[in-house]
Amino acid sequence: MFAILKPTHRVGFIFLKMQTTKRAQYALRAMIILAKEEDICSLRSIAKREGISLDYLEKVFSFLEKGDLVKAKRGAGGGYLLFRNAEEITLKDIFRAVKEPVLSIDCLSGKRCPHDGSCSAIRAWKEVREKIKKTLSSIKLSDLAE
Repeated sequence: MFAILKPTHRVGFIFLKMQTTKRAQYALRAMIILAKEEDICSLRSIAKREGISLDYLEKVFSFLEKGDLVKAKRGAGGGYLLFRNAEEITLKDIFRAVKEPVLSIDCLSGKRCPHDGSCSAIRAWKEVREKIKKTLSSIKLSDLAE
């Protein structure tokens, strides 16, 4: 996923490559399937359809379930379905559930930075993070499932 931000005073364009974890990518793909199906889906069928390890997908779904995005139906014919309507779930919700950082930069994540206190770029990074959060909040699962 790429983001091109508007030019700022003398900086020009800031071009970022946003990388996400496999966990976030798989979570999003699985959530889109659940939104399209609108019915119970087994993890086995999602794993097969998407070429994802069943073991890993089970771990991903434990995050989604704890994040109140999916619910499990146990027993014969069991599987998962969305906990809420797809119109109510955003990309930000999915990323939050699987613990995906919005923008992983040391100074924004509380890690020690050698430029702490003297960094002129932190204001730009904060603005970038807020724009990414706003964008992730504006994209609904239902939009992706069309």
